[in-house]
Amino acid sequence: MNSTSRDAPVERQGPNIRNHIDGVKFRQLAPGITTHPLVRSGRPCIEGTTIEVKTIAGLQKFHDMDAEQIADHLWIQLFMAQNALNYYADHKQYVDVSMELAGLNHEQMAESHYGDFSRELLSRRESVT
Repeated sequence: MNSTSRDAPVERQGPNIRNHIDGVKFRQLAPGITTHPLVRSGRPCIEGTTIEVKTIAGLQKFHDMDAEQIADHLWIQLFMAQNALNYYADHKQYVDVSMELAGLNHEQMAESHYGDFSRELLSRRESVT
């Protein structure tokens, strides 16, 4: 065996998560915005992250944050926040409906009986002791 081939570092490469998951490629919706059926149920996200555009839009709309404040808050690059805000500006109706549906789902979960499950378990525990 030749000593150079044995001493050469082995370069290991995993699948590039930005290109595909399970053989399905990410779809580029706009600069820096992608979608994939297995990432956040196919909702638009900042490329290379799982941060949804609706999260960025919500920070701007409800918390009056600008791109720089959003980037600092979420620990992302400024251009990523700007790309998400640009996508939101171009697809405002779609993203607003998505935010509204998420709010409805949250309210339904809060009102459901599942929220009382921990109290029920505690009361069972107290009755046993």
